[in-house]
Amino acid sequence: MLVHIQILRFLAAAAVVAFHVWGIAPDHINVPAETPTLGLWHFGHGVDLFFVISGFIMYYATQAALARGKPLTPSAFLRRRVERIVPLYAAMILIMTALAMVLPAIFDAPGWYTLPHVLKSLAFVSFTSGEMPVVFVGWSLEYEMFFYLALALLMALTQDAWRAVVVTFCSLVMIGKIPGVAEALGPYTFFTDPLILEFIYGIIAGILFVDGVRANRTHHALLVAAACTTIVLLATDPANRALIYGLPSAALVLIAAWISRQRTQPSRLEHACERLGDASFSIYLVQAPIVVFAAQGVAALSPTIHPWSLVVLASTLVIAAGVALNIVLERPLLALCRHIGKRPSRTREAAVEFAASTR
Repeated sequence: MLVHIQILRFLAAAAVVAFHVWGIAPDHINVPAETPTLGLWHFGHGVDLFFVISGFIMYYATQAALARGKPLTPSAFLRRRVERIVPLYAAMILIMTALAMVLPAIFDAPGWYTLPHVLKSLAFVSFTSGEMPVVFVGWSLEYEMFFYLALALLMALTQDAWRAVVVTFCSLVMIGKIPGVAEALGPYTFFTDPLILEFIYGIIAGILFVDGVRANRTHHALLVAAACTTIVLLATDPANRALIYGLPSAALVLIAAWISRQRTQPSRLEHACERLGDASFSIYLVQAPIVVFAAQGVAALSPTIHPWSLVVLASTLVIAAGVALNIVLERPLLALCRHIGKRPSRTREAAVEFAASTR
């Protein structure tokens, strides 16, 4: 059971929440110019950690299923991903749209909640219009879904989907660095964005964790492909977030997985943080409608509150709301999807293995 990977998922979600609270703090309280930020703007890159975790978990989970003699079919893999992401995300899109109608002064924006934009958000293709989805944090889910769709397709087309996805994503990133390609693609640079390399870093971390020094020649080739792409990116765009945040995230994931392997008897605190990790998807999504109210409420109770205290208290409220959403909506929706699919519920360990970030 990868307890510490789940803890990382919670930390990633909490970091993104804190980043967004900090961003809106000046709208509700006075934030002196000399207020130390302590690098808080980096917290928004918890998304990069989510992407790496997704790549790692997908590799780890499929290899675990293979070891149990029950390899995942492409359709089963994709169905599980859809069940995990789509119902709750669709519900949050509908909630945001309803809030825009009821509270237009807070949520509405001209032309934002149009039917085409809502439908594109539900289909994970709002990027085709160069826009954020209705639930603004859902931009990362569009990358997640691209990764899942690509992997499922390659699982159906080739015997070695992992080699195929690593080569494909590395190739896309390098194509995107060819002069003139970005301008020609317009919003479709989505498919060549170096962010997709973070999924590959997660896969590489998974290979190193699962296979270690026993990695075969194919895996060695994948390591070389990822290394070559990283070198190209380092030469063309050394400040790219995939390098600055993706590589350290891969190291964190590998360390967390190793700790989970060593600590077979986690403490109560670790299990409590693991439970928060189980709710990380709900925490990540619920901030879209809740973060404004949380910051506004804390500021109303204490107008002179220190900005850092506002961040901590408002973030805690959002996290609590996310846990509640996980209990009230996410879990029942997932259980309903499993019932409709007529497949038995997984054990807790398997559920952890197949869970992914974020988100």
